[in-house]
Amino acid sequence: MKKSLCFSCLHRENRPEIGLSDQLTYCRKKEMVVRPKMECPIYSKATTRAVQELNRALYGVMEEVEE
Repeated sequence: MKKSLCFSCLHRENRPEIGLSDQLTYCRKKEMVVRPKMECPIYSKATTRAVQELNRALYGVMEEVEE
């Protein structure tokens, strides 16, 4: 049995306030709720580095405040 890709995808929105069940996930790229897929043309593995780069692109970089 193949493993679903959506739960390890960079484009998966996993904020708890969305309130989705275990059977559904929100895709940021498609901007819609989807069932976890086995194959997806926009799948991108959510590695630590990829997540950091996405967050940097979305939120920018905060400068450290000196006291």
